Amino acid sequence: MAFVPDLDSLESSSLNEETFYGPDCLCLQKKPRLDSEVTSPGVDIQVTVTKGHPARTFRQAAVLVVAVTKLQKRPVHKDFADSDLGGFLEDIFEPISFQQIEDTYARAPVYRYTRSQSFDILDIDHKCFVLESPTQLVALHLQGPSARWKVKLNIALYRPRSSQGGPGTGRMPVALGIKGYQLYMSCVMSGTEPVLQLEEADIRKDIESMELTRFIFFRLDSPGEGTTRFESAAFPGWFICTSLQPRQPVGITNQPDQVNIATYKLSGR
Repeated sequence: MAFVPDLDSLESSSLNEETFYGPDCLCLQKKPRLDSEVTSPGVDIQVTVTKGHPARTFRQAAVLVVAVTKLQKRPVHKDFADSDLGGFLEDIFEPISFQQIEDTYARAPVYRYTRSQSFDILDIDHKCFVLESPTQLVALHLQGPSARWKVKLNIALYRPRSSQGGPGTGRMPVALGIKGYQLYMSCVMSGTEPVLQLEEADIRKDIESMELTRFIFFRLDSPGEGTTRFESAAFPGWFICTSLQPRQPVGITNQPDQVNIATYKLSGR
């Protein structure tokens, strides 16, 4: 009567590669030396192949059954690859979707400081600039001894990074300071429109941040008329202006020379 092995008992007994069930014995025996042995790569199981021994057929069948059972329950080992790492991370973390956004970011303007020059300034109505309070600049007519109250402009000259300004374009970047003070005109937003103000600062240096462009104005010269205008670099189209009425604050406008004066004459050094 042939003996049929119980596969569950084979599996539960943790049969290893060195033991097997003999055809005439129900207990585990040491594996005899066989004609040839082949080791399956990457799997901790040995498969035995014999030649010309019919008596060993039962043993071969038992070994193969156990080997197949182990192969079904144990994963095949392989070298760890980058793709394995990707799959491993996907199992741990929630997938994140990325959207490619194409855009361009403008770099902050760069103005290289070169030197400073001092000038007297008059609007085309011959009004002078006067510092009426620590931070208030007004324009009015001065004659005789009162002319000593007029202020001189200390104009800091800059060299632009690109063709946005320069001698060849008639748009020279400058900063307008009050000589004898650390006060410079700046153009900032207030409410819905920009305003002109005086700030205490020392900007006789390179301007490399967008924030400091509030101090920069483009000097627009008209050589044929000997006049100039000052346009805000932070707010293009807005120009430093004076009122048609005397003793009014110096301001800024986007309607030059219409209800105000935005054209000046510079003289002296």
